Amino acid sequence: MVALNQSFIDASIDAEPSLLDGLTEDQQTRLTEQLDRYLVGLENGQPLDVDELSRANPDIAPVFHAYLEKLNALYGVAVGFNAQNFNASGIDESLAAIATGTMQLGDFTITREIGRGGMGIVYEAMQESLNRRVAIKLLPIASLLDSKQIVRFKNEAHAAGLLQHPNIVPVHSVGSEKGIHYYAMQLIDGESVDAWLAKHESSSGYDAGVRGGMERTDWRTILKWTIDIADALHAAHETGVVHRDVKPSNLMLDQNEKIWITDFGLARCQTEVSLTRSGDVIGTMRYMSPEQARGQTALVDSRTDVYSLAATAYEMLTLRPAHQGNDAPTILKMIDQHEITPLRQLRSDLPRDLETVIAKALSKNRDGRYETGADFADDLRRVLSGEPTMARPPTVLDRIGRLASRYRTTVLSVAAVGLLGLVGLATSTAMIANQMRVSEANANRAFRNEQLWRDAVDRLGSQMAELLEGIPAAGPVRSTLLKETLGYYQTFAAIADNDPSSKQDIAITFGKIGGLQSELGETADAIDSLRRSETLYAELAESDDSIRPDWATSQNNLAQALAKSGQLAEAARFFARAIGSQREWLAAENLADTERHQARLALATTLNNLGLLLADSMAIDEAEKTYLEAVSLLETDPRRAADAETQQQLATVFSNLSGLLAKQAPERAIDYAGRALSQQTDALESDPGNAKLATQVVVTLNTLGASQSSAGQLDEAIDTFGRGIEIARQLLVRWPDQPTYQRDLVIGLNHLGLAYSQMGELQRAAQTFQEALDQGRPLALEFGSDAEIQSMLGGVLNNLGFLQQQLGQNEAASVTYQDAIKAQSLAVRLAPEVKRYRQFLRKHRENYRAVTNGRGDS
Repeated sequence: MVALNQSFIDASIDAEPSLLDGLTEDQQTRLTEQLDRYLVGLENGQPLDVDELSRANPDIAPVFHAYLEKLNALYGVAVGFNAQNFNASGIDESLAAIATGTMQLGDFTITREIGRGGMGIVYEAMQESLNRRVAIKLLPIASLLDSKQIVRFKNEAHAAGLLQHPNIVPVHSVGSEKGIHYYAMQLIDGESVDAWLAKHESSSGYDAGVRGGMERTDWRTILKWTIDIADALHAAHETGVVHRDVKPSNLMLDQNEKIWITDFGLARCQTEVSLTRSGDVIGTMRYMSPEQARGQTALVDSRTDVYSLAATAYEMLTLRPAHQGNDAPTILKMIDQHEITPLRQLRSDLPRDLETVIAKALSKNRDGRYETGADFADDLRRVLSGEPTMARPPTVLDRIGRLASRYRTTVLSVAAVGLLGLVGLATSTAMIANQMRVSEANANRAFRNEQLWRDAVDRLGSQMAELLEGIPAAGPVRSTLLKETLGYYQTFAAIADNDPSSKQDIAITFGKIGGLQSELGETADAIDSLRRSETLYAELAESDDSIRPDWATSQNNLAQALAKSGQLAEAARFFARAIGSQREWLAAENLADTERHQARLALATTLNNLGLLLADSMAIDEAEKTYLEAVSLLETDPRRAADAETQQQLATVFSNLSGLLAKQAPERAIDYAGRALSQQTDALESDPGNAKLATQVVVTLNTLGASQSSAGQLDEAIDTFGRGIEIARQLLVRWPDQPTYQRDLVIGLNHLGLAYSQMGELQRAAQTFQEALDQGRPLALEFGSDAEIQSMLGGVLNNLGFLQQQLGQNEAASVTYQDAIKAQSLAVRLAPEVKRYRQFLRKHRENYRAVTNGRGDS
């Protein structure tokens, strides 16, 4: 679905601020909703009447029409398009004209059809202005009312247009004429590899070809073609484009036997939203990678293209598909479960190293393939030159590993028996039979014990690490435990991958891997693991509703990781999905009390996390509503009084509410902070050695002090900040290596400096800001990729610069503002979707220009 949100409006503000000048927040919200409804209507083939929409909201009608013009220019969406006005007869006339070679499309005259496929029909045409022959691809008329097809077609043109490589067919132009979408590309005068294969197979057949009865194309030529396409794919991957449909019919051989790749109709650009859902199976089946065949689109990357190219090369070398079968189920089963026939069993004249290289590229496990098209090409070049290849033939242990990947539940016992088998291979038949009985017994024990072993790892690893979290001095031990546990989970996931019966275990495991990676600061890897977990849960939930609560949890966890990395728009989508599922769970009838309590807590947790994201996006009203819904859920929980987790979660939401409203509604913010502190201090009195609880108190004290400052209660604010700073200093003295305590101290000192400045105590303010910088600069150096820490440092520097300016120290202020701009710019680069970082940066630059009388070049 086309989703239009505030980010579209924000992008337009940057381009043309005048469009939204004067619109209230309510008008901007209604504008976003109206544009979203309009696009959804187009997508569903039920376009809404533009005039009727304008009459419903006359105050935003001019801006609405202006945005429709922009949408038309950017995306080709016809303003005011109405299905009732669609001229079917005109389309029929266009088709008839194309068929007779008289059709004119802009600058192009159609001459003849030269090919067709699922994503369009290709014609030869003459470009009149340049007097050159071109190939022109038209979206099928039947697809014109299918917005997804139109978007895919445009995605193909966009993807191909991004690429510049001597073996990629270049796109000349894109257009839409007389209701027909098209794009023009270089005409390749030759034949497709599909036709090349058909010609060779029909001339003598597979058997004759292998036994020398046909004049085969030299294998070296086929390798050179494969190398050229591998290099071309690598160039595409380098620009963020994955082809996803590499196959013989999308490769062309021209008259000079140069090979070309075309048809990026299924390409996925990393800069765009994916056009397919997990579970969509697209592409030609025989050449699909295992992850494509399973519909796991989230796992598709450059290694998918390597696999499909290797399958094509295999067929060109043997004149036989890598995966045979006459129907979809058979082919899919072959791809997923069966190993390919080794090349040299079909062509003994081929080098052994070539067999090894192709086998590596066709590995069922993505990690077993070449990482890039360039790596694949380089190893093929080594085959041509007779040099040793990076790929190695599979060992006995490799074959056991492949066997284990097909029979996961017996992997431990099979591996044990297999290793014993390496000691003496000349075992008698009686001994083999006996070992088979032993193997079966071991398999049964392994099946019973596997869960026990994983539970033990959980207890000794992640659960023990969680207990150590409250003991800062145990940090090194905890880190080691986390890394060891992560290694175990990664090993288990690799062993159990692709086993349908283990799908839920794998989903759980990838969720744990992502959590551990996030703990260890490996944010990008954590997102990949959590995304894999969410994808697996989505597949499980299609046939088992009971899995939906766990699916929602995985969506919340993924959203948190995305938000942490600054990918707010995608994070918001996953939070919304999780909240929808959790609301359904809570509304279900006949839930046991314990389960209903868990549903409340889960939904409140996700709402709190979404509130944080909305606050980062400066959507204050929406954030407050979200927090208040979480508060309502927790306060009405019958188990609240007796459940410490519920009380702590409620205190956290109150603290976040206070921080959100500190400037807009300070009196309410003070009340919320007081309620949070009441619960947190009670908990801390019960457990005075709990450093984690002490940290939460420091955060809330900082929030309370900021609210008191906004309310003009400066004496109270200074006292509150002082209490928070004292606790933070005690924590830092006791555990100097804990960055969290150092960060909280910097925040408290910054707030205190502002309060002193408001009181007119400028020298004390300067000393306080300097102490904040003494703590903050080393922290920013150590955590250079943490956007929040960089933004925090920029804020302290900006405040110090403003104070220096008040003291008449303009030269020093100029230098300090420059440092603030540098730190805040880094925060913006690290997390470009966080709006407040951009706002802070604009403020820093304004202050710098003011102190330099507009001469500053920042």
